[in-house]
Amino acid sequence: MSDQDTLQFMPLDLDIFSESERFMTGTRLGSAFSEGIRAYLRAAYNDAIEHFRAALIAAYVEGEDQDRIYARERAIIYLYIGNAFALQDKWETSLHEYLEAIHIDSDLTEAHYNVGVALAAQTQLHRAIAAFKETLNRNANLYEAHFSLGRCYQQLGDARCAYIHYQHACHIRPDAAEPLYYMGCIHQCYGSYGLAQKYFTHALQVEPTFVLPKEQGEHREFTSDGELIQWYYHLCDDLKAHHYQEEAEHMYRILLQWCPQEHTARYLFGNLLARMRRFYLAYEEYAHIPPQNTHYIDARIRMSTILKLQHKLREAYKLLFDCALLFPKNGHIFLHMGKLLYEMNKIPMAIRAFERSVQLLPNNIQGHYLLGCAYTATGLDLRAIVAWQKAVELAPDIHSLRYDLGYLHFQHNQYSLAAQAFAHVLKYWPDDIQTNFMLGLCYKELLETARAIPLFEHVLLHNPRHTQALYYLGVMYMKTNNVSLGKAYLRRYDYLKNKHILFSTNGKSPNANEASISDFKFVMV
Repeated sequence: MSDQDTLQFMPLDLDIFSESERFMTGTRLGSAFSEGIRAYLRAAYNDAIEHFRAALIAAYVEGEDQDRIYARERAIIYLYIGNAFALQDKWETSLHEYLEAIHIDSDLTEAHYNVGVALAAQTQLHRAIAAFKETLNRNANLYEAHFSLGRCYQQLGDARCAYIHYQHACHIRPDAAEPLYYMGCIHQCYGSYGLAQKYFTHALQVEPTFVLPKEQGEHREFTSDGELIQWYYHLCDDLKAHHYQEEAEHMYRILLQWCPQEHTARYLFGNLLARMRRFYLAYEEYAHIPPQNTHYIDARIRMSTILKLQHKLREAYKLLFDCALLFPKNGHIFLHMGKLLYEMNKIPMAIRAFERSVQLLPNNIQGHYLLGCAYTATGLDLRAIVAWQKAVELAPDIHSLRYDLGYLHFQHNQYSLAAQAFAHVLKYWPDDIQTNFMLGLCYKELLETARAIPLFEHVLLHNPRHTQALYYLGVMYMKTNNVSLGKAYLRRYDYLKNKHILFSTNGKSPNANEASISDFKFVMV
């Protein structure tokens, strides 16, 4: 299609019975507008324009008489004057009237749409697109705006954007044939004649009276099959981005029927099915990817995840083990093997898998963290400290990880190191109760009472029933000779203890020793 070919769309009218009841009153405004509508409906557009202009004058006069201007009515009148000119192909004049309507009432959706219609008729397609998008900002489900945008984009050669808006139009009005027809034209333009014919047939099924134009699109010559394949990849990406999963699934199936060796499409198709929670079908697609393909390892890892979701841990591990035999230098395989072994409570084997993973992926934060978790599960806390220190070096902004490291330091009486870690976390999480409490414990052990007391008080400010904070505050105030306040805190502690209201925690990070690897939250799993 040539960029100079004009696009003509029907301008929108509106329901005046719901938009403005004043048109129905027995005033000069109502009478003149009614005469204009009668002329408009019988296609006497010049007469209609005269009556509408008379109604416009009446709107000003009656508005002044009643000390108010009928802005909505005037905008609607300008809209109909513009339509009367548009239906006579006087697009420049109609555009002026539509812009006047928008100037008076910027919320009149039909006026914004009709501006796009007038601009498209004058081959100003980029400005028309902007007007149609402005229309969608006011009514996102306006069929006409999506369809017109599709036609404009198709005219400009942007088939992907055109296809998406046609898809929107079909979603809004499933019984409309035109969007289906033009979607078929796009497929035909790209050489997919069988798929194009399906859309043409579907168009006639939903609207049997629809007449297919003689020219059903243009054929485009491609330099290679790869260019055509890439176009369908981009189209599928756009469909997924706009949440048209079923349409994207259909496109992937068509592409794989045409090119069954296009394993990248098979991998992406499997990902789409997995996101739709159709795991059995996703597993089948992943299974067809051969070892020489670049997506083979990722596909096997995803297959093992599907088996894990089905509680088939041994099968999942066997799948990864076989993959590791083929690719012994891929650290991601060993990382996921370690996770499965940890879930199977085979901690020593999990440690070996994680150690191999960090050897192959020395800058992988998750591997170092999970290795530390496995070490803590077997009591190898000093090794865990080394692993988590490496993880903190790689990701200094992951404050939860630094908290866990501080807790391990505290467990091994390394109070200065623990205090440094908790103080760093507190800079970013100043109101975190547990971090305040742990830092207070560190200062207590370091005999820095003056620094510990404000931290425990901060804990009680947010949780008055934190019994351990009450106890330590009481003891420290007693040591600083503030006996009355110390006794008050200790009495409160005894009261809560006797009532068995023990809201405090033991200072252990929820992700430390007893944390399951499946609960890992610091780094994307």
